[in-house]
Amino acid sequence: MKQETYLRKLIDKFKDVLKDYTITPQQLRYVFKQVRNECGLVLPKGHMKLPRYLTPSEIYHFLDSATKISPKHRLFAEFLIVTGLRVNEARNVMLSDFKENNQLDVRVAKFGKQRYVPYTNSILHKIKLYMNGRSGYLWTSSKHKLLSKRRLQNWIEDITKLSGLEGVHTHSLRHTYACMMLAKGLRMEELKVLMGHSSIKTTEIYGRLELGDIKQKYLQFMGDL
Repeated sequence: MKQETYLRKLIDKFKDVLKDYTITPQQLRYVFKQVRNECGLVLPKGHMKLPRYLTPSEIYHFLDSATKISPKHRLFAEFLIVTGLRVNEARNVMLSDFKENNQLDVRVAKFGKQRYVPYTNSILHKIKLYMNGRSGYLWTSSKHKLLSKRRLQNWIEDITKLSGLEGVHTHSLRHTYACMMLAKGLRMEELKVLMGHSSIKTTEIYGRLELGDIKQKYLQFMGDL
């Protein structure tokens, strides 16, 4: 018997059984779940795709490509890498958010959670030079209007295209930040706080990455900035 014919007959039997019962879709899902559990039918788990991150050599190349576009592109890309912020979080950063003790106040954080991330004196120095005495939002147009999230994403896409690196987007820079923090020896619980994750399960995916010999190179990269 062909498999399609066999499954068709099985479907017809299920339909006959369901005709005798009034059951909601939610109840039906529950029934099938219980059948799977009691019969030992385990659904295969989908392959967990590991995050795309930049190796130290790719970081240098990526930032070099950004410099060729404009100083603003370079600074924004570097800012994402050394802070690990999401694009919309970075978009809403103001100069006044850089607090004492090298703590950056992420005012517009996902889920509305207040959090702080560390910043280096080097990145703050570069930002102050870029602001040139101006206060307020960092990423603005020539008319000092706050740039859209999509515009900032386009900046990263432009850099990626010029660099020739495959699969790199704004979240790749965030993943890169996570790798650098792990290279510094941060525990998953500490990284979870810095990343602003709601669940430790989201953070634990970084534990699957094999950083190996590039750990020391990450540390060197952070020292060069």
